[in-house]
Amino acid sequence: MYFAYFDESGDSGMGAKSPTKTFTLACILIHDKNWLNALDQTIAFRRYLRDQFRIPTRAELKASWLVHNTGDIKVAELTFGTRLAAYSAAMRFQRKAGLFKVFAIVVVKDRIKKRETDVRDTAWEYAIQRLERFGTTNKDNILLCPDEGHGDFLRRKVREMRRFSRVPSMFGTGPLDRRASNILEDPVERKSSDSYFIQLADLNAYASVKRVFPGPQINGSLWEELGVARVREVTGSRTAPGIVVWPEDK
Repeated sequence: MYFAYFDESGDSGMGAKSPTKTFTLACILIHDKNWLNALDQTIAFRRYLRDQFRIPTRAELKASWLVHNTGDIKVAELTFGTRLAAYSAAMRFQRKAGLFKVFAIVVVKDRIKKRETDVRDTAWEYAIQRLERFGTTNKDNILLCPDEGHGDFLRRKVREMRRFSRVPSMFGTGPLDRRASNILEDPVERKSSDSYFIQLADLNAYASVKRVFPGPQINGSLWEELGVARVREVTGSRTAPGIVVWPEDK
């Protein structure tokens, strides 16, 4: 069985007052047989961050805090370049560990023509579809472990897609039955402050957005550090490896 840890970046609002142009979900998949090894390696990595960057092992590692020098990161008194180096190290760690599989769903809100679209619902539908395909390909089951705050919404969504889910055929032969029957139980919410894996997913969510919309100081290089950890099968050739962008830029 795989544990699927999720965190998000941006907000799902569609109004003019929404502070972000995207809503993103990032997933880290860890097989149960590798879970303890992954935890031990992550603890060792956090000690490395403590020794090399003065970031406490108990500090919550959040992308926005690393970028803007706020929250638990501020105590380390790091320059922007040093904080970016720590961020890059966290991305490389996921590749080098060889125990993580990652992907992201980036919803670009200003490309959505139907303004009544439920952005959060759409993002999770795409995510669950990709998990179903990943589980089917790997002949294994999946347990969702999202950051807290999704509650009844995500529980209902998973139960619905476990019984009914149809996706378009790549060959134009009509919709295919893709019920998410390999996603077990109800989602198990985790507090990000208590989960190193949720914190890594938070870093991945922000990095995926910057891969799609690079900025002057932070670009797609963070996402590229993930290398072979990215689940390339979730996306077509038009998008960045391991990232589903919806709607795509025409």
